[in-house]
Amino acid sequence: MPEQPTATDAPEQIKVRAEFMVAIQGGLVPTYKGVLDAAHQAGLQSLEVELLQEPTEANEMTAVCRAVAVMKDGRRFADIGDACPANVNARIKAHLRRMASTRAKGRALRDA
Repeated sequence: MPEQPTATDAPEQIKVRAEFMVAIQGGLVPTYKGVLDAAHQAGLQSLEVELLQEPTEANEMTAVCRAVAVMKDGRRFADIGDACPANVNARIKAHLRRMASTRAKGRALRDA
């Protein structure tokens, strides 16, 4: 029979600091800064982003990025993020690549 994990084997509980929480639709959610801070607490070693799709007229100005987060124990977490004029607000429309990057990083970090 395999050994059962003990309380000392449990991973350390990482908390997002209150200053990085915002109220959205009646609930509290962490900001990107909060997720990044929590990832650093959990041992983030690297975070890399690659632009997979440049926004062009042919793809309705949709930028797509892939992010990979690597933790100190070697675990890797990857995800993608996209941004286009239809899914960002007016202030962000000029910054589609950066928004796609931030979304990809946020998703990879939340998984980590």
